[in-house]
Amino acid sequence: MKEVIFNKDYYDAVIKEFGYNPLEFEPISFSLGNLSKDDLQRLWLCHMNGNKFASSAKNGEKAIVTTGFGMSGSPHAGTLGQILRALRLQQSGLPVQIVLGDLDAYNGKNKDIEYVIKIANSYRNFIMNLGFDIKQPNSLRSQYESLSTLRLSYLIGHYMDDEMFNNTEEDLHEYYSKNGKVDKDMSYRRKLSLNLMIADFLELIVDGGFDSVLVILGIDEHKYVNFGKKTFEKMCLSYPDTLQGKIYSAMYSGVMCGFNGYPKMSKSFAGSGIRIDMSAEEIRDMIKYGETVTKFPETNAVFQMIAWASLYDNEQIKEAYKECFKQSKLWVKIKDEYINHLIKICQMWNEIKGDT
Repeated sequence: MKEVIFNKDYYDAVIKEFGYNPLEFEPISFSLGNLSKDDLQRLWLCHMNGNKFASSAKNGEKAIVTTGFGMSGSPHAGTLGQILRALRLQQSGLPVQIVLGDLDAYNGKNKDIEYVIKIANSYRNFIMNLGFDIKQPNSLRSQYESLSTLRLSYLIGHYMDDEMFNNTEEDLHEYYSKNGKVDKDMSYRRKLSLNLMIADFLELIVDGGFDSVLVILGIDEHKYVNFGKKTFEKMCLSYPDTLQGKIYSAMYSGVMCGFNGYPKMSKSFAGSGIRIDMSAEEIRDMIKYGETVTKFPETNAVFQMIAWASLYDNEQIKEAYKECFKQSKLWVKIKDEYINHLIKICQMWNEIKGDT
């Protein structure tokens, strides 16, 4: 089989299969740390201003990657993938921050405050056990514990309006609201949650002393990043001497495809995918028999987990990509090996939960 080339034709075909507008995103054409362009293209789909961030980091300017997630329950494979991609960037030599969205779950998903604070502690311990380095201040923090971010969320509200909030619905919001998982309308609670999320993004360049920030999220969450971009652009007009020239950028991963007909894996829908508190037998059955073969490995849930939700090195991921594309006998063996690899990672979470 001819090796897949990560060129414009490849990029356009993948974007078309996902159903996204290619005018809003750019193909990845840069490296970060010790991750090559090809490495990044296997881990992420596209970017906004990522090339400017890469140049800033290479020029020795203060640059940082940030990501975060709500905690409405135990992590599923998509959340695990988000954590491990952040870990890969940190291990490549970049400063990285992970924000534990306990207040996002409290207001955005209407979860009990005691529950989200407790599960945030479990997430923190799990992420550290995976190898995430917390020597950098605030590299792994919850929203609840950061009063400075809460203050900034109030201050940046000056630059927000109702239209900005209404245009920031996640691509799958209607799907979630129809199934009773989130408020149908842009309620005040959801506005508070979104406002704080934007402060999480912007604090690093507004108050944190960084010259550039790269937000890494799923492509279905790109409207959150655009909300932050519009807010930041308004702030730059008010504070040109301190904010002009600062770089706000994003790199988007593809959606972690769901099993059983769900559009993506989600903590909110049982049966959509693999949660890391599932039994070894459930995980084994889901991966062994639940694969839906697609034209591109990027939209194959099992390959996505291998590429995103593993501690594999770049060469192992590259091999998995080729064999998934061919659907070879070696691909079957790779899946079996990955099952055992994932079960070991999941055991780390279950051991932490047993201690809390």
